[in-house]
Amino acid sequence: MTKKKVFIIPCSGIGKVFGSIGRETAYIVANELSREKAALECLPLIVKGKSEVIEALKENKVITIDGCPLKCSYNNLMEKVGKVDSQFMTTNVVKENRDLKPEPKIIPIGENTKKLSQKLAEQVAKEVDRLLEEEGVE
Repeated sequence: MTKKKVFIIPCSGIGKVFGSIGRETAYIVANELSREKAALECLPLIVKGKSEVIEALKENKVITIDGCPLKCSYNNLMEKVGKVDSQFMTTNVVKENRDLKPEPKIIPIGENTKKLSQKLAEQVAKEVDRLLEEEGVE
């Protein structure tokens, strides 16, 4: 049996700092904080309806991270997969940490943007654990 994972799907807000926070957050969760428990998937593959990707998402828990009110990640997942188990907005972590104004540059991301991404990643990692507990997976 394949071990259950939580898929993290960040928005593709290329060129925007809030999209950069979402992507950086997803990398931190999948590669560091929840390394054995979380995985990333490509939003364009979901949008294109790639069947094996859609099936994997249906069989596991899914978290979206969006950078703006359009909520492209959330909306595309709802349309193509039919569910989202938890969702985060990068703008919320900025509101919660007003002392850390994200720098507008995106390559490389600034120090405040890194700190905001880390803070959001810690919240997302806790949610990964909660969702796996709910699923009965350690």
